[in-house]
Amino acid sequence: MEIEINRKDIKNLRIKVEDGIIKVSAPKKTSEREIKSIIKNNLDTIEKLKEEDSSKSRYKNHLFGEKLEAKSEKEIEKIYRLELKKVLEGIFEKYEKITGLSPKTVQIRKMKVRWGTCYPKSGNIKINLYLAERPIEQIEAVVLHELVHLKYFYHDEKFISECKKYMPNYEEIERELKR
Repeated sequence: MEIEINRKDIKNLRIKVEDGIIKVSAPKKTSEREIKSIIKNNLDTIEKLKEEDSSKSRYKNHLFGEKLEAKSEKEIEKIYRLELKKVLEGIFEKYEKITGLSPKTVQIRKMKVRWGTCYPKSGNIKINLYLAERPIEQIEAVVLHELVHLKYFYHDEKFISECKKYMPNYEEIERELKR
């Protein structure tokens, strides 16, 4: 079990699992013994975090759901950007045509938390670079989701209904994206 400890200017200790590594952010004055004790007392939680992490990384180093052979993270990101841009052009064209909604700009960005972001006032949409790891159907769901935000700001019944109008299995795909 690989553990990475990072002492910071924070009040509370935090534990997360990323790429199979247990990452501990601890207040600067926390002793090594205290950190180990907290880890030992939270092994069940850490196991759950490990499971979540492994399901998240099942698409790591994949392109549109298929395993990708690449030498470095930089090379992978270059391939993702190039291929995602090509795919997004067709997907946006398809959904703009059927929804009647069109963004002013679409940008590909590295994001840690979201698959996409829409700025309805400016009409700008940003798509997560790592969406390239996911199957095309999931990419389509994200594009549709962000386009519908141009019409409906909140994730209310109207929003969901609008998404399902163009993609009947929208909610099922959204659940997959959260895994």
